[in-house]
Amino acid sequence: MRATSVPSPRPWTRATLQREEWLRPFPRRCLDELEKTAQILERNPLHTYLLDPGDYPLEQTRGFMAEAKAVLDSGCGFVVLDRLPVRELGRERSKDLYWLLSSLIARPVAQAFKGTMLYDVRDLGLAQSSEVRGDLTREELNWHTDYGYNCPAPYVGLQVLRVARTGGVSSVASLATLRAELERRHPRLLRRLCEPFVWNRALEHPADEPRTRDLAVFHEVDGEPRTRFNPFMIVHGHRLAERPLDALGHLALDTVWDILGERDMHTDFELEPGQIQYLANYHVAHRRTTYEDFDDDEEKRHLVRIFLRDFGQRSFDG
Repeated sequence: MRATSVPSPRPWTRATLQREEWLRPFPRRCLDELEKTAQILERNPLHTYLLDPGDYPLEQTRGFMAEAKAVLDSGCGFVVLDRLPVRELGRERSKDLYWLLSSLIARPVAQAFKGTMLYDVRDLGLAQSSEVRGDLTREELNWHTDYGYNCPAPYVGLQVLRVARTGGVSSVASLATLRAELERRHPRLLRRLCEPFVWNRALEHPADEPRTRDLAVFHEVDGEPRTRFNPFMIVHGHRLAERPLDALGHLALDTVWDILGERDMHTDFELEPGQIQYLANYHVAHRRTTYEDFDDDEEKRHLVRIFLRDFGQRSFDG
């Protein structure tokens, strides 16, 4: 994997985090630029993946997105932009603007072996398994970072087009704070988390490559701390490889869940239509509660995910 320097946001707890740090309303001048850009796109259609921010009147928006990126790099590590008028814009034009906004943070890259660039997060009526991602179900998604089994992107975005009837509450936690707590309370478990686990790759690889990888939760790249965490993929990885997960490893994963679940270790919020969430994927973990959806397909919960990375190739494994 070719890597580059990725900044580390500050540690925080619920008590030290202010809502104003992560909730950033679009200034009117940015919305005006985005509405003008949407009008240009109506008259001059182009495939979303070919859109370049430099081709559109987005000077004020460029400054706003630089501020958002600073929150990811040196602030709390996540930001929610509030909000685009997605019902008025329609799904396709909303996705176009989302692509342009995201491109001002970093280059969009593939988030699946088949080259998916924008990934629709919807309940397909499936159950989570070693071959079915939890984001395609309405089941609870417990604490994790995204795509840790391949080349995870340093920034992950979620655009909200529709929300569920009930549920789907989001939570975010600082992994730097987690590591400090583990060092203080459970140094032995922290050492185990710095050693490899077997990860299921969810079939996101060529057919002739192994279905699993050995990767540590806490690790460093060029001296910089990074974290990848997804207990579901780890447990399934050990089963696929027929290498039982050791007792200390089990305890370490369970302890991470318990600590991140403590009230002061995370913040909760409900995303709303038109909002866009970005996460510093190496430095914060997130979760989502289960939800109940609408019956009408046009009203069902619909989010759009994007991966952003300025180093390596644009393919699934960088």
